Amino acid sequence: LGVLQTLGQIVAHLTAAARAVAQPAGPSAPSFAPLERSAVATTLLTVIAEKTGYPQEMLEMEMALDSDLGIDSIKRVEILSALQEKLPGAPAIKPDHLGTLQTVGQIVDFLASVSGAAQSAAQPDNDFEPPSVGDGIERKVLKSIPVESEADRMPLKLPRGALVWVSDDGCALSEALCTQLKAHDLDAQKVSLERLDECAPGANLAGLILVAPPTGVDDRFLEDTFCLMQRAEASLNANGRQGGAVLASVSRLNGHFGLAAGGPLRDPLSGGLAGLTKTAGHEWPDVHCKAFDLAADLADDASVATLLVDELLVDGPPETGVTAAGLRTLILVDEALEDSDGSLPIGYGDVVVISGGARGVTAEVAVSLAAASQATLVLLGRSAVPDVEPAWLADLTTEAEIKKAVIANSNGELKPKEVGARCQEILAQREIRQTLQRVKAVGGQPLYRSVDLRDQAAVAAVIVEIRNEYGPVKGLIHGAGVLADRLIKDKTREQFAQVYATKVDGLRNLLAAVGDDALGFLVMFSSSTGRYGRTGQVDYAVANEVLNKLAQQQAGAYPDCRVLSLNWGPWDGGMVTPALKKLFAEEGVAVIDLRAGAEYLVKELSRAPGDAVELVILGGRDEAVEDSQGHDNIYVSKAFDLDLSIDQYPFLASHVIDGKAVLPMAVMIEWMAHGAIHNNPGLRFHGFNDLRVLKGITLAQGQSHTLQVMTGKAFKSGGVHVVPVELSGIAANGQHFVHSRARIVLAAKLPESKPAMDRLELNSYARSIEETYRPDRLFHGPDFHGIREVIGCANDGIASLVRPAPLPSEWIRQPLRNAWLADPLALDSSFQLMILWSFERYKSGSLPVFAGRYRQYRDNFPQTGVEIRIRITSQNSSKAAAEIDFVDPASGALIARIEDYECVIDASLNASFQRNKLQGAA
Repeated sequence: LGVLQTLGQIVAHLTAAARAVAQPAGPSAPSFAPLERSAVATTLLTVIAEKTGYPQEMLEMEMALDSDLGIDSIKRVEILSALQEKLPGAPAIKPDHLGTLQTVGQIVDFLASVSGAAQSAAQPDNDFEPPSVGDGIERKVLKSIPVESEADRMPLKLPRGALVWVSDDGCALSEALCTQLKAHDLDAQKVSLERLDECAPGANLAGLILVAPPTGVDDRFLEDTFCLMQRAEASLNANGRQGGAVLASVSRLNGHFGLAAGGPLRDPLSGGLAGLTKTAGHEWPDVHCKAFDLAADLADDASVATLLVDELLVDGPPETGVTAAGLRTLILVDEALEDSDGSLPIGYGDVVVISGGARGVTAEVAVSLAAASQATLVLLGRSAVPDVEPAWLADLTTEAEIKKAVIANSNGELKPKEVGARCQEILAQREIRQTLQRVKAVGGQPLYRSVDLRDQAAVAAVIVEIRNEYGPVKGLIHGAGVLADRLIKDKTREQFAQVYATKVDGLRNLLAAVGDDALGFLVMFSSSTGRYGRTGQVDYAVANEVLNKLAQQQAGAYPDCRVLSLNWGPWDGGMVTPALKKLFAEEGVAVIDLRAGAEYLVKELSRAPGDAVELVILGGRDEAVEDSQGHDNIYVSKAFDLDLSIDQYPFLASHVIDGKAVLPMAVMIEWMAHGAIHNNPGLRFHGFNDLRVLKGITLAQGQSHTLQVMTGKAFKSGGVHVVPVELSGIAANGQHFVHSRARIVLAAKLPESKPAMDRLELNSYARSIEETYRPDRLFHGPDFHGIREVIGCANDGIASLVRPAPLPSEWIRQPLRNAWLADPLALDSSFQLMILWSFERYKSGSLPVFAGRYRQYRDNFPQTGVEIRIRITSQNSSKAAAEIDFVDPASGALIARIEDYECVIDASLNASFQRNKLQGAA
């Protein structure tokens, strides 16, 4: 460890070791054949030249991508995506590599060293095309709702005596938090943000709580808390992997995270703390991350500290508001933009200031706004005011052509980054000129001014000049922003400050310059990164969360002004390249069509003041395409994980095949449904689509198994919310694999049930219940003796009365919930009935492998049990398909229905069922 200090050194060491041991054991054994370094280098340099336009002879192996070549994070994604297509056998360069792989040579060394494992004949699918950009808009309103009962909470375990840092807020709350943490056998310590150099985390640091002082947060505080997180990161992640770790922030907005329902905001900048925790939640998957927000009317600090620590040490919503009336959390509610009778609050000649330049997204917005109002649009950007191009540029269009011409017409030798900067300046000025022409063509009056929004005096001077000549400002759109994507551990304070200041200082300076002008609207271009967090964008998340809360403050202060903070998803243009669009598509994120997004904003501005302020705006999805996606990486958010063992989950001892406990599919359904609701609070479980068991979960006596439930982003389809969910595990060798997948269906309100299927004409069933549960038929132990009476059985169906499941606490030592979302005993009993049917029909056992669709029409199954009616829709000696109804015996109402149920039928299962006692059990 003293020698291997860099990734390259470790890779070289492992490569040498692999070569030493990977000798062929026989004629068919694969040999170790890494990619040739020269071939990798040639390919990479070719791709960089293609994507940047630099002549290949200018590129050198030791050039850094950012400082020497001016390649930002967006262009880097495009380059690496193209490289992966040209070198399909090479390993993927993941985001966590990017902090280490800074030069061309380092990337080449990485790819050449770690490649070479025997390649299968099958090639990766490089024909994946992202969904086309739809012309729709998804409009989601952020709302505050009460937190559900504590039935959903699971305790979080921190090692006894573990250290928890609490940032010193200068008042009593930090001290009270330390007292409460010590009462939980934890070692709590206040740390000062003013003395960061003295903060040296030990190996036992398992918690960090960032507390906003009651006197108010400033920009430096947010920078300092970010730096404190960096210091704590290694220890928190290490303890998270081994025993548990927590990160929490405590803001002081109004207990509703600044939403108007909570009244006036106290400290909008403290809202940026949630951006820290939400981003850490993506980058630190083993650390439990939460954001709290305190109302002003709470009791004494000791009581607040008790509540916060109690909430910190249980599972729960990632954002929790604390008010005197109870706990709150945030949800996004789909609310389509209805047609408005109002008109734009601006008209011909009125002055509208738009920051963010005359390019990309803000350019498209400017054109749509000009067409609707014929206003005077003042476009502010960092690029210089367009000048007349020299003759040698007149006929050149591509980056490569322009860069070669820049080199040829320079007075001296230029470095690649200087060539790139000059090329980007030329392209930017061309786009600005085009935008100004477009605005004028639709009836607006365009003006462009070059200004650094962080310079208060410069911004004030521009607005004074505009006001003196064209009149007061009537509308303001703040769309400026920059990115400096790096993981938390790799980001510098300077990068954080630059990203933050462009958004926050830019808004402050614009508002100060506008002064007392009566604005008809004020629009902040925030980002979905602020709402959800995103790997590599902690500074952007913080800045946009602050923007959201400043917007709420402005809306309260100026009720006659239409104030919006739009948390945009990615647009089909601007910073989103084709490679990034593909990345977003793989994550299940649709991009926003430029014209559709701009026209939506014009409609939104026509609504009267006082409407919702914080909105999330995403691209409209093609639901048919979205429904068909099955890519692993759409599962982007961890709902929860658990360690499965027979001791902690005693019901497993009643579900044993071949001497090993088998996790029932009915319980998989319960956990995946819980994961979907956990990440989408406020919605109710309605069912699932396309549940498939890919790899069963088995346990021997004394064995444990780590499981993880991952969810994707919910999308709306047919009035319900569909959440991709995956139940996965990690083998003893560290390999990750998927046990089951489904798309969980959630609804704000459960619909009315459909009519149940009619009872089939069935023959009587000859066996008693005691005989049914003998292992020559069913392998199920006492916990799963759900069948009370088999009503009848025939070639085309079977029916039964079954009892309800007991409380979760009777099956599980520490259940996730106090009540079931469905009824795992009723569901499992339906699968048991299919086993009885397959024995009667084919003298063979059966097991479930797939369920196409399940819909539940009540929150809970009846406490008296249900009647199960099964109709076989197709069958042969190896598999069968069926429809299954769960009916209330008292009323005949349909409780739930499974469609397209599939099971495999195999005589080899008969003997396995009979071995239904755990091996090694007494």
